[in-house]
Amino acid sequence: MIPTLIGISFVTFLLLELAPGDAVTANLNATSAVQLDIEARAEKALALKKKHGYLDADGNRLSLVVRYWRWLENASALRFAGNAGGSERFRERIFTALPVSILLNALALLCAFVIAIPLGTKAGMQPGSGTDRVTSGLAFFVSGVPEFLIATLLLLTLCGGLVSIFPGGGLHSADTTNFGLLRRLVDLGMHLFLPVLTLATGYGVVLFRFLRESVSRAAKSDFVLALRGFGVSERIVRKRVLRNGLSPIVTILGTMLPSLVGGTVVVEKVFSIPGIGSLTIEAVTNRDLSMVMALTLLVSIVTLVSFLLSDILQRIVDPQEAPVDVALD
Repeated sequence: MIPTLIGISFVTFLLLELAPGDAVTANLNATSAVQLDIEARAEKALALKKKHGYLDADGNRLSLVVRYWRWLENASALRFAGNAGGSERFRERIFTALPVSILLNALALLCAFVIAIPLGTKAGMQPGSGTDRVTSGLAFFVSGVPEFLIATLLLLTLCGGLVSIFPGGGLHSADTTNFGLLRRLVDLGMHLFLPVLTLATGYGVVLFRFLRESVSRAAKSDFVLALRGFGVSERIVRKRVLRNGLSPIVTILGTMLPSLVGGTVVVEKVFSIPGIGSLTIEAVTNRDLSMVMALTLLVSIVTLVSFLLSDILQRIVDPQEAPVDVALD
């Protein structure tokens, strides 16, 4: 995992270096420096280049390798900004946005599991039935609709278009400071409902189709026919089918966990949610190398840890690792 993280960070650093524009130009264009004369603008640009690590204290340009090494040293000590105060504010922004994205995605994953598992199990146990055809057809249709389109349609229909039920964006209403605890929670729920619904739709479709196929394959396997041939009750047969069908869910869950941190860029932008996704867009727009690198490292760590946990859990729950004999109790 460590060599992988180093490789990811270096490739990201290199791509940002090769991309047109830089943080100095973006900073100058975003401030009153555009109104300065040529000499004052050059002095400000020189100061910004030293601040962002393009130049050393003497004004000599640093090579890509040296700059990356300095970034790696800062990252190992959690110092992603140029000075102590800046580093504290830098970490504060990330750790303020991170809980928002985790809450949003955790609620969406929970809703997706609650809906997809019973529907996928029922459709897989009865392949070709009316329930299977309806749910599979609906899942196939929804899987072809882009996430941003779902979010936009929900905004247009439920946030002032056809009806005005939910707020159009943000996490809180303007006057929540005067609300009680229960009313603040209700207000938060109203703001999160549409973003969670948008994300849960995507997660749910993937889980449903994956689980339906897995359960259907298990229901047609030889061991199920053998259990029924031995006269085992249908309740136990369903239990065994479900056990075999659910085990691959651990694998797909491992691929979904990284989205708890960085998988909501589109939804957060559409609904103006101040999470990691919005922070990423802001960092890329402003050419903020430190922020982009820190967010890349964060998502990479979560992704690799998720894959590792997925492999471990898969080995634990995989029925093929269990003893061959089948208990009939």
